[in-house]
Amino acid sequence: MAIPSNSVFIAFLLCLPSVSWGANRGTPDSWIPARWQGGPLELARRAQWGGPPGLPSDAAVRDAIEHWYDVATLHLLDGSPVNCLLVTWSAGADAELERRQQQLVKAYAAEAHRRDIAVLGLVYPGSDPSNAVAAALDAELDGLVPDGEFPDVAQFAGKLEQAFASAHGAAVVIPIFRDAARGRTANRTVLAVEGVSPGARNLADMGIRSGPSSEPWIDSNIWLVRSFRLGPNWRPVWIDRQPEGGSPADYARCVADAAVAGGRWIVALDDALRAKLRGNDAAAVGVWRRVGAFLGFAEAHAGWLKFASYGNLALILDTAAADPDTQEEYLKLVARRQIPYRLIVRSQMGAASLAGFRAVLATELAPPSEAERSVLRAFAERGGLVIAGPSWGDPPKDDPYAETLLGKGRVAVYKDPDPESVARDLRDLLSTEDRGVIAFNALAVIAYASAGDAGKPLLIQLLNYSGSPAEAITIRVAGLFKTARWYMPEVEPVTLALKQEEGKTDVSIPKLPLWGALLLE
Repeated sequence: MAIPSNSVFIAFLLCLPSVSWGANRGTPDSWIPARWQGGPLELARRAQWGGPPGLPSDAAVRDAIEHWYDVATLHLLDGSPVNCLLVTWSAGADAELERRQQQLVKAYAAEAHRRDIAVLGLVYPGSDPSNAVAAALDAELDGLVPDGEFPDVAQFAGKLEQAFASAHGAAVVIPIFRDAARGRTANRTVLAVEGVSPGARNLADMGIRSGPSSEPWIDSNIWLVRSFRLGPNWRPVWIDRQPEGGSPADYARCVADAAVAGGRWIVALDDALRAKLRGNDAAAVGVWRRVGAFLGFAEAHAGWLKFASYGNLALILDTAAADPDTQEEYLKLVARRQIPYRLIVRSQMGAASLAGFRAVLATELAPPSEAERSVLRAFAERGGLVIAGPSWGDPPKDDPYAETLLGKGRVAVYKDPDPESVARDLRDLLSTEDRGVIAFNALAVIAYASAGDAGKPLLIQLLNYSGSPAEAITIRVAGLFKTARWYMPEVEPVTLALKQEEGKTDVSIPKLPLWGALLLE
């Protein structure tokens, strides 16, 4: 397909419907980001340094990338919630090439600012921090984003911040962390972290023997986003990952997967799709519109960000753990097993922080200190369940774990705990009341529950990771509720019927194409 002239392209884009959420350059907490890489430096970066996502073989696609900073592409944002662009800025390339790139971006950023769109420069390994900052100040960029395999991305970000401070610049620096554990302890207004491409895979396709009723393997970022929410206040968490597929559902799922727990996906369109958008391809425009619709749904319900994670299980997180990977396996696998939980940082664990919980997962306290052991023993004696590792004492010799009574409660001690086994066993260790929320007939679905004060209202968001709609899902919650409202992107909310029995409420959801939210009040 031939690429239309700029005048035709602009005329077409101006016909796209506008919506009312209103792009706002605003402050970092209001930024809805998108990767917007382009220009001659972007092609050189990919060709010479092998930078992801690689140099396209299609000449038309390469042309679209090289000329992406034509002002016409800004019209793609008309009516879109996206209000923050991540543009190619510096890669340690030839000085003349970087100068040409930065002059091109400077003019583009000026036009973006007139549209109340923030512009952040992507800075890659090999860049000189002082030069990148000086050029960014000249171009009046809103900030810089270190992106790539830095030896220490936090250290490089610090050099950029020092350069800004020396020049009395107010721009922000948002490094993209490849190591989630390192980013979790970073004191930053916006946290950006590399995620996964969300989706479901059959175990057999992964070379793992499984039965016909086995649950699929789900790749999700929900656990990752919630692992950054360690305090009462919400702060932006950006998930960086281009989907492995390029279907409308793949892009929509990326938006939802980040948004469910209160994060934002850094929108990343593949090169071919961007070239088609520039060429006025109807299917590509449909994909872009659906991305906007899902982003708009998340922003329209920003009030849900104030809800706290819901769960009767406390999962102890040690931010200074020697083996953070094992801890993260617990976070993701417990979520995959549909067990609602709340995180407690190890340093904050005490009688007050455990009040109201029914169970504590503390296998990673190896060993617990005497003070921690005392707190956990008191918790069990009051009627709670403590799930501990062998360092607790008296692990079983033959069985995976053994339960012993302690006061009004009990302690389950594992001989050799591993996240997969413990997450699976939680379904037996915890009663229906202990779990609080159960999703039936939801094999390829992850449910995330959050709540207002005192557990009401209760919000249960469901995300379908399969390629086909999930049907006949039943949500069972402990407690009695009066109303159930069902929300999905692109459709009007509806009221669902409730069934109440023995202190529990059941709600049936006929069909879940991709993302839905059940609000119980």
